[in-house]
Formats: sequence, C-alpha cells, structure tokens
Amino acid sequence: MTIKYVGKCPTDAKSWKIAADKMNFESIEQHCSDSFNTGRHQFQYHCVINAWWNATLEVCALNRTIFGYCTEYNINGTVIQDNYGADCTKFKPPCPSSYNSAEAYKYQTCYDLVNRNRKMTEYTFTDLKHPNSAPERLCGTLVLPILTILHVILVHV
Repeated sequence: MTIKYVGKCPTDAKSWKIAADKMNFESIEQHCSDSFNTGRHQFQYHCVINAWWNATLEVCALNRTIFGYCTEYNINGTVIQDNYGADCTKFKPPCPSSYNSAEAYKYQTCYDLVNRNRKMTEYTFTDLKHPNSAPERLCGTLVLPILTILHVILVHV
C-alpha cells in the first residue's frame, strides 16, 4: 500500500518533486495504469485531503481530472476523486474549474479545511480536559443537591 499520513502537503512544485522522489513511486509494482491511455492517466505521487477533511495523506495513484472541487483520496475505493463537499472554486483564492489531481498542491485552500478541522478537534479535546468544561460543571452543580437530599434522608431515618 502506498498511503502515508502526513502533517502537511507540499506547497510548491519543488517541494512536490522532493516528496515524490522520497516516496519513490516508480519502484512500486502496479498494473492499474496498464489498461489506461498512459498519456492521460499516470501513476503519480499525490498529497491530498481525506474524505472527512481531517487528514492529509501521500499516495501513489492514477491521476485524473478534478472538476472544481478539492482532490481527495477515497481509502475505501482506493481512488483519487473530487470531494463534492469542498467546492474550491468558491474559496479565496479559488481553484480552476478543472485541474490535474497530481497538482492539488497548487490549491492550498483545500489543505486549510484539514487545518481547521484539526484545530477544532484539538479544542474539543482541550475542552473535555478543562476544569470548566460542560461535564465538570454539570457534575459540580449536581453534587450539592444530591448531598443535600442524602443528608435530609439520613437525618430523618
């Protein structure tokens, strides 16, 4: 399998080339591109978001044309595809209405979705550990009434 989760994706053609060389996808034995026109679909390095916008991953897969959405790798389908929940033509700056999936690095706003979701996850975990988070407040506000009721019951027994 050629999937590797990474903290961030390349930001330009030079860093994309370096990452692709490190992945060494040419050495991976694969036959998925044999049945395709090699001029259109090529087994290439990609660094893209996942379907849930919470991770970036490197993968060697057949490239394809993406039509105005962020490029994702579908782990279950093992395919590069459009993420129809992320219309990057509406982002600032926007992506074009069509582009090569292997050039996803040019549209950094798609990676921003992952960065935002990572931060929201961090806040959620932080809130759960924080002494003033909702569960602790709820427990703190219930302790006094429960103790009062128990005290009244024990005193009258």
